[in-house]
Amino acid sequence: MLKLKITSSLEKFFPGHDRNNVPTLSPYPILAGEVFSLHAVFWDEESFLKNRVKVSVTCDAPNCEVRLYRVDSVPVRVAAFPGWVDDDYMTTSPGIYPDVMVKIDEDTPLFAPNDGMNMLRAEVWSNSDTPFGEYTVTLTLRTIDESSPFEEVSESVTFEVLRQSLPPQKTTVMQWLHADCIAERYGIGALSDKHFEYVEKAVRLAVENGINALYTPVFTPPLDTEVGGERLTVQLVDVKRECGKWSFSYDNLDRWCDMALRCGVEYFEISHLFTQWGARHAPKIMADVDGKLNRVFGWDTDAAGEEYVNFLREFLADLLRHMKSRGLDKRCIFHISDEPSEENFESYRAASESVRDILSDYIVADAVSNVEYYKSGAIRHPIAGCDHAKDFLPYIPDGLWVYYCCSQSTRVSNRYIAMPLSRVRIMGLQMWKAKASGFLHWGYNFYNSQYSRYPVDPYTCTDGEYFAPAGDAFSVYPGEDGEAVPSLRLRAFHEALSDIRALEAAEAVLGREAVLAAIEEDISSPLEFDSYPKGAEYILNVRRKLGRMLKTEATKAESKA
Repeated sequence: MLKLKITSSLEKFFPGHDRNNVPTLSPYPILAGEVFSLHAVFWDEESFLKNRVKVSVTCDAPNCEVRLYRVDSVPVRVAAFPGWVDDDYMTTSPGIYPDVMVKIDEDTPLFAPNDGMNMLRAEVWSNSDTPFGEYTVTLTLRTIDESSPFEEVSESVTFEVLRQSLPPQKTTVMQWLHADCIAERYGIGALSDKHFEYVEKAVRLAVENGINALYTPVFTPPLDTEVGGERLTVQLVDVKRECGKWSFSYDNLDRWCDMALRCGVEYFEISHLFTQWGARHAPKIMADVDGKLNRVFGWDTDAAGEEYVNFLREFLADLLRHMKSRGLDKRCIFHISDEPSEENFESYRAASESVRDILSDYIVADAVSNVEYYKSGAIRHPIAGCDHAKDFLPYIPDGLWVYYCCSQSTRVSNRYIAMPLSRVRIMGLQMWKAKASGFLHWGYNFYNSQYSRYPVDPYTCTDGEYFAPAGDAFSVYPGEDGEAVPSLRLRAFHEALSDIRALEAAEAVLGREAVLAAIEEDISSPLEFDSYPKGAEYILNVRRKLGRMLKTEATKAESKA
């Protein structure tokens, strides 16, 4: 006998999950332009790995796109850093964890297991033209094996679209796309036609999920690279030195920018100007020197040396002229060095000061955890680790940018595969309350081992070869023909960004104090980056309360009209 249960998009299930412990979905209202998502599990109580089925999803909401996914599991060896955990993990044991969203249609055959459950995700993508009102999503499961009796089972859930539309996204969202990982994964030439085609597919998925800033490798990024080692060259700017003079050409950079604009990218993150963790060296830079292509800067280059500083200043001035001619210079975000520590202070400050005058009218932002970098003036636009955000908020109470990576393992939001999806999504409420306006993560698609010594297969090695907790290094998987495949965690963060926009819409109607009261009235302590209610129901209940408040205000407005 086929069984089918619908639950929240914040629930995920291991193959041996207790079938009687699947929470019932009580939907929350959405704004026009928002995505309503749900998860479902199904199984066959009688057959054992024999009954094949097909599933379909329908929705009676007009002007909507309905999508259906099979959720596949991946192996997790490193669920968390040993001894560095809290009580908001699903489990910290090695195992098979659900994460990969494989798009399917009603003709895709699936197995309905007896010993376990298979997991589905359905999404209704509304838009600003979707009329307000209540609508129904229905999932239907049918057997297809001629040797077995025909069965059909359906489950439905009703959701509501409110009168208000989701406002445009204001939050700057950065997840670094690693262009070299795409080239190496598919065995294609860097910056070839095929490479640009595949990068564009990854960028389109990123933009669809709220990532509006694109990491742009003007030079091969000096990120996660072994000292003395090299990553595959993906340098977009052609550099030439002839008769002792530098010149620059931008054909590939222009092609990159055109592609990004076509996809809806708003900002261009210019790759870091100095090496990671201290700004002591230059990135790898290739140049045509008197007719021969050579590496002219790299690990053997002193970041503070006159030769590189002069080159960099000349390059930045030329790059800004070019980007300004395209009307894109004010859409650039610059980086000095990623995650400098306390002992790197002097080298970082020297690197920053070497180009400060040239970049004085532009955003220069870096991930830092030590507030002294900001207080001293070494950095003007810090991106604070969310576990250190409290240190920065007294100085930047409005508009702080935040980030997390593998180091944020306890007390705060993160996106490891072993964490519940509610822990990913809570970041939206936290950022709204803190008036944070930007978010950074280093790994949209990092498919390498630690320090990029060699590539790994993210489907079988989710931890970068014991580099970091599974899922830290990527939120998309490489699919066939260059298609980027979303993870549950990517979608949960997209829902967090939608929460921010819904909160902003509610704030515009109800006022900030009323919205803040709705967020905090049912919890024992204020919502902070390092203190939040666990579980899905808190987030969903906040959205239900906001929905009721917005409906009440709409009714009042109608009665006055």
